[in-house]
Amino acid sequence: MISEGHKNYELMLNLQLGIRYSVGKNASITRALKPADFDPKEKFWTRFPTEGSKCTPPHQSVDFRWKDYCPMVFRHLREMLGIDPVNYMLAICGSDALRELSSPGKSGCLFYLTQDD
Repeated sequence: MISEGHKNYELMLNLQLGIRYSVGKNASITRALKPADFDPKEKFWTRFPTEGSKCTPPHQSVDFRWKDYCPMVFRHLREMLGIDPVNYMLAICGSDALRELSSPGKSGCLFYLTQDD
């Protein structure tokens, strides 16, 4: 469990804030997917300063930049799988902390799990 004082606490907060921003921003857009939506170059950078901006809320973490890859594709995937955007955001960004799982492989990757897995 990641809690305040954990070495990756700020990373978890930044992930939650970036996901909340991305999902909320695209939740109301309803249009068919275009081939360009699948292009790996289809990404959007957003800066999250601690004091907030016209697009982002103030937060208590460090300044960070968020890269949102193929947002319309992921929005459509959630829709096709019947995943409600509000429930999705609550599971990931709600009051419960994420759990960190280290990869047993060479990469040393970290995975973050919600309380409902």
